[in-house]
Formats: sequence, structure tokens, C-alpha cells
Amino acid sequence: MSQQKPNRTSDTYKRRLFYDNGIRFVEVNGRMTGEYNPPTPILKVAANVNIQSSSSFINKGTSHYTASIQMIFYSKEDYADWLHFIGAEHKYYDEKGTIYVGVVSGELGISKIESKFIITVPLLLVRKQEKEFRPKYGFIDVENHWAEKYIDEMQQRGIIATTYTDGSYVEYFKPDNFITRCETMNFMVMTYKHIDKVLRGFWYG
Repeated sequence: MSQQKPNRTSDTYKRRLFYDNGIRFVEVNGRMTGEYNPPTPILKVAANVNIQSSSSFINKGTSHYTASIQMIFYSKEDYADWLHFIGAEHKYYDEKGTIYVGVVSGELGISKIESKFIITVPLLLVRKQEKEFRPKYGFIDVENHWAEKYIDEMQQRGIIATTYTDGSYVEYFKPDNFITRCETMNFMVMTYKHIDKVLRGFWYG
């Protein structure tokens, strides 16, 4: 099936599935196979019930969909690594290049042929808005710094505070300063809270 990009080139999109490991989205180490079926629109009421009324997730996209995709894992290790994060948020790029985010819903369909695992994955999805990340206020002293990417990721995850208690923005991160004992403890506590949310399936940001 030939699909074109918005600029009307003949390049086709590749279906891809990612999971949130608590720091960034990582591609599932399996090959997507089977016939492509576009995600099916569903009623918002049904989505609310299945996602347990998680408002932060429901309000994230434009419409609600279900999808069933099939993946082949060539080793038990690759399959087991993904299972550790099966309750986390997933991101799905479909064959038309549309971006969806969602969760695995229902039971996996599992079959094994020789050393390969063939998995049918049911997904409950919302179609993402144009922007990939939430709006953020950038620190003015991290641009072009070697750690800029990592600082941005921690900021996206809520591990780094961007405002003071009076609501004003924190302008300087001071990436080259030595970290204090107090700052170290604060980062550890915020990281622990974030990981706890991911493991309990409550992180959708």
C-alpha cells in the first residue's frame, strides 16, 4: 500500500511502536507485521471507561481510536524487555504518518513459532495534536550545552522545577556549577516520584 507524505513525495511511512521508559520514548525491539488496518474511531464514553477516566490522557489528543497490531520478536529477551513497560504510555506511528499515543488494553495474543514470538497488541489511542511535547519555558543558559537534551527531558518529566513559589520563571539552570547535596536529594526524590508514577501506569505527560 503506497502512502505519501504531505509534501507529496513517493516515500512511504514505516509503522513504528514506542514505549515510555520513564525518560524517553524507546522503540519496541520487534518487527511490525501483518496487514495494515487504520485505527478505528470509538466513542469518547467508551474511551473514558477503558482508560479509567484519566483526564490527563483523554485531553491529550483529538479523537479516540482502537487498533490491533501484530509484532514479531526474534528473541525472548527482546519480548521480555518490552513486557516490563507494557503498562506505560505507548506511541504509535501508523502507515499514513499519523501519530497516536495510548495504552495497551486487554490481553495480548501470544503465539510462538520456533524461537520467534508473534504478539497481537490491542491499543487504545488518541491522535496527537501537532506538538510532540507540552509547552515549556527554556533555561537561557543551556542552549548548545552538551547536556541540553538531558536537561530538556528532565524538565518535560517534571523532575526539574521551572517556576519559583511566587510563579515567576527560573531563568538559569547553571549546568556547569557543582551540584549541592540538597539539589542531589531533590533530584533523587523527584526521580523516584516519577518512576513510581510510570510503574503504576499514571504517567501520561
